[in-house]
Amino acid sequence: MLVIARLASGQGNDRFNLDKLEIVSLGASIGKILPSQVEPTTLYTVQADYGEVARGWHLVFATSYWESRFRDAVVQAFVDSLQKSVVDPTGTAKIALSHVTLYDVTIGTELRYTPVYSGEVKPFFGAGMAAHVINAEGKLIKGTFVERSLDDIAAGLFLTAGISFKLLKHIGVEGGVRGDLLSGFRSTQARVGGTYYFGRKHTGGPS
Repeated sequence: MLVIARLASGQGNDRFNLDKLEIVSLGASIGKILPSQVEPTTLYTVQADYGEVARGWHLVFATSYWESRFRDAVVQAFVDSLQKSVVDPTGTAKIALSHVTLYDVTIGTELRYTPVYSGEVKPFFGAGMAAHVINAEGKLIKGTFVERSLDDIAAGLFLTAGISFKLLKHIGVEGGVRGDLLSGFRSTQARVGGTYYFGRKHTGGPS
């Protein structure tokens, strides 16, 4: 964060250059995400690199989507807590267990650093902010305050790291990991994908 603040303040030779931003590459990837309390699932991502804002620092925009369900143990613990509140002298009343699905569409902005040198294999790391549009569904929670509390638009922070490799003039591949953190929810993901470069000299990393 100190590095980002230094860039923003324009100290030294590193200055933000936002007025010349233009898309330099477009990528798509697929991977695995491990959200807290939710079954691991497949993640789909599209991202665009809008070029350098300072030497080695790129501005990257990305959107991703995944869907899964809460783990059975998590749902069972919720049902057990409800069962304790049921007043039933006969002891026959039961709360039926059912799956609770979760969907997340994420839109994020990342400031990513890639060292500038002539080689085609480049590591990168970055940090950013993302908006998560979360929706939960299930017979167990339908129409309840639980469903309304799970349905949310929330902002969170994330960190990324990985490596990119340019295969051809306009084609490259990228692999990386990312960790997201927002209020009451966190996830870890690993993904790999391809990148297309729009003709500009590849001085940084693919988006």
